Amino acid sequence: MAKFILMTCDGREEFAQYVKDRIPKVLVSYDTFTDPGKFKNTSYRNAQQAWKMAGDDSCVQLEDDILLCDDFVKKCINAINERPNDVIQFFSMRKKDLTEGSRYENGSNFLMHQCYYLPKGMAKKIYEYSIEFEEQCKQDEHISPNDLVTRFYFQKKKIKKEEHVPSLVDHRVAKSSIDPRRSSKRQSLTFKK
Repeated sequence: MAKFILMTCDGREEFAQYVKDRIPKVLVSYDTFTDPGKFKNTSYRNAQQAWKMAGDDSCVQLEDDILLCDDFVKKCINAINERPNDVIQFFSMRKKDLTEGSRYENGSNFLMHQCYYLPKGMAKKIYEYSIEFEEQCKQDEHISPNDLVTRFYFQKKKIKKEEHVPSLVDHRVAKSSIDPRRSSKRQSLTFKK
């Protein structure tokens, strides 16, 4: 079975507990980093840690600012069992979700780390790629390029992803801990509790 890995940080204890109460075996990647390296915060370090925690196993990567649908684990596992070798994104805000439903899209348009599945070995490869990516970045080029690294890896490897509709998670209406200037209104068009 895929590992469920939750990224969280100080000030998000209530959000993290909500997820832990609903996914009892979730592993937690806690941001205790002090050195952001080339970036403006330590979220990237936490994303790297979460990818590394997966090792060679398949995994569902989660951010803490989510709401889960009813029977989330069961629905998630059912979707994974249908496509265990494919990347699956369980959160989307795209208008196509309403008109086309579940579909495959180029990984080059990957966005939003709220909840996504990676097949066996892929998290480890993204982690390794993230080190190369960081070495190539200029100082302070990005606030925290978690989504970009995933997108660039998929693009480089020509990986497609399935947009799962309806979204199994929704983005909370909350201030971003990565960049408080981001809109708090970034919700799925298809999420149903």
